[in-house]
Amino acid sequence: MTAAAQNHLLRRSHCAAVTDADPYRWRGAAAFGLYLAISLILFARGLIGHPGDFIGRDTDPPQTMWFFNWWRFSLAHGLNPFVTDFVWAPLGINLAWTTFVPLPAWVSIPLQVTVGEPATYNVVVMLMPPLAAFAAFLLCRRVTGAFWPSVLGGYIFGFSSYMLGQVLGHLVCIAIFPVPLIALITLKRLDGESSEARFVVMLAALLVTQFLCSVDLFATVTLVGGFSLLLAFVLFDGDARIRVRRLIIPAIGGYLISTAVLSPYFYYLLALGHPSGPIWPPSKYSADLIGFFVPWHTIWWGSADFATAITGRFTGTIMENGDYLGVVLIAFVEIFRRRFSLTPAGRFLTILFLAIIIAAIGPTLHIAGVQGFPMPWAIFQHLPLIENILPVRFMVYAFLVVAIMAAMWFAASAARPLTKRVAAAVILVSIAPNPHASFWVNSLDIPAFFTDRTYANELEPREIILPLPWGQKGNSMYWQLQSDMYLRMAGGWTGFSPFEFRRMPVVSCFYGSIDLPEAGDQLKAYIARFGVQAVIADPKEANFESFKQTLEALGVAALNEKGVWIYKIPRDSFAAYAKLPPAQVEARADALRFDTILEAAGKYLAEGHDLSKLSAVELKRLDLIPHDWRFDASRDAYIDWQIALMPGGQVAIIIVGTYEGVRPLIERYRAIASEIDYPAPTRWTPDSRPRLDVIKPLVVTFDSAHLAAAARSLRDSPPPERTTPFVAGVLSGLGPSNP
Repeated sequence: MTAAAQNHLLRRSHCAAVTDADPYRWRGAAAFGLYLAISLILFARGLIGHPGDFIGRDTDPPQTMWFFNWWRFSLAHGLNPFVTDFVWAPLGINLAWTTFVPLPAWVSIPLQVTVGEPATYNVVVMLMPPLAAFAAFLLCRRVTGAFWPSVLGGYIFGFSSYMLGQVLGHLVCIAIFPVPLIALITLKRLDGESSEARFVVMLAALLVTQFLCSVDLFATVTLVGGFSLLLAFVLFDGDARIRVRRLIIPAIGGYLISTAVLSPYFYYLLALGHPSGPIWPPSKYSADLIGFFVPWHTIWWGSADFATAITGRFTGTIMENGDYLGVVLIAFVEIFRRRFSLTPAGRFLTILFLAIIIAAIGPTLHIAGVQGFPMPWAIFQHLPLIENILPVRFMVYAFLVVAIMAAMWFAASAARPLTKRVAAAVILVSIAPNPHASFWVNSLDIPAFFTDRTYANELEPREIILPLPWGQKGNSMYWQLQSDMYLRMAGGWTGFSPFEFRRMPVVSCFYGSIDLPEAGDQLKAYIARFGVQAVIADPKEANFESFKQTLEALGVAALNEKGVWIYKIPRDSFAAYAKLPPAQVEARADALRFDTILEAAGKYLAEGHDLSKLSAVELKRLDLIPHDWRFDASRDAYIDWQIALMPGGQVAIIIVGTYEGVRPLIERYRAIASEIDYPAPTRWTPDSRPRLDVIKPLVVTFDSAHLAAAARSLRDSPPPERTTPFVAGVLSGLGPSNP
């Protein structure tokens, strides 16, 4: 590598000899073969002898299999692939806001009809790391002109901790091969080796490809790409700056063409509305400062006791563990910075890396799961559409930058070959994946009811069923796939649950919570509202016994058939419940739950217990809340209520609900509460206008005297929800009372 090349990334070949000069074009194929072999050895071993198993865990892979099947099914039957009522029936859902991976689904149709969805899914997943690694290899070879440094760079990107985590469930997040290719064609255009027209067409093609694999990655590559161009314009000067500026118009052209091609998708994405608020909380799925140094189980040493003790405190999940770089790579970034700090290329890559890391940390700094001070991403998290980006996923770009850094350093370093080999080996060992084949695979345990067509004997085509477990807790999507879309579901798992379903209080029971007053009536309200004709429950589900108790309240005989329990709902059996306004159904449940917590807190104070120890766990220990209420204090437990001691000896009662659901409580207690927050931590005032389509915490804070008075009022003057039967009480509403 020449000194001139080192001093100017944007000069011919960007610190590299021209790759066209490589007489061994077969090396590219060899590099891809190497990456493919690594992927097969890592992921395919656990599938040998287990044809029904899949790569990954939990319910996201079966969901993606459903999306594969859905595209094939909808195209074959002339259905609109974007909008369907097969899931979340009868209201339906706009699938444009789900992760329904159109391009992988289309290209895999021949495999689907040949070997089925599980095998198809496994093939597609195993191809994604090699494709990503090979794309990064091409970019690194363009930058360095060196083969083995580029192979190393490709591996760092394609088999990073980001990829290893997302492989376990999120195909939509590992289809990242267009990202390095976009950078590659950009460099070629800056060198003048590609015409403007060719660049526009290729950029548009790659953007369309990325969009049809992942809308999320399309959005983030746009943000990072735009920032990169701005940064390059600032750091480079002279002819390089002119070439960067000349790239803007062609880049806009590429986006305009891709937008035109994708216009039908954009129509459904934007014209029909979008999910209210962030689908997932950005603060939960952000990089943890300690996570940069300590890995989850996806890395070979992440299973060590001390590592699991640390990662167990992180707020995210094993799939969103892409923040792990490790001490070795972090030290290597510093070595690179010192080696290339005087070059525009070195400064560009270093600043870009740091900016990406700051974005990945998210709106607040987390240290071993403990939330700290605000970070710059807090400015962006409230912007429309961007609010749905999970910050930790920016790490995919950090690994691409590190891959380029590694390739540049190994290509330019004057160190002895043995030293380079040792350094490369240390890097590879530090990020080596979990070697256990069983770690990467899981089995699809599907009841025979769906595999041998028993469903056709028990149910009519297009009947609406309520599958339990509900949402992401179960494999209902694969149940429907196995039935060849014979049934519709008043449920499912599409990445998020539509608001009208989530707001129904019985959903907390579906998630395993046992703290819902009048659970049987609430289930009847759900069944009536969505026209459910049969409930199908999996007895292997961990919460089946709690489901069973609630299902028995339906007064319907259960049929134990081929691995499932079926509760057939006679037509019009709950007709009175069908007329109940959902907001008032929720308001009754919120009020009864609040009443129970308030009453328990009043008894706690009346019995002279230590106010400083007041908590949900303590109320449960003292048997002050109902026997069948279960409070799980673990980090990831589903919790829809809480009670806590606040500064100054005040007590806060927290419940989760919509504004329409909690508004009667606000009106009831606004006169005596010290403070009301909704949506917490925002202070509520009579002029507040919270959104009606979100579910947020309500916090009502009392001093001890007012809490005791409110609890006495519950006993002496019971509010309407305590004195009226369910249907009549819901229809009459919950007027405020005077505690």
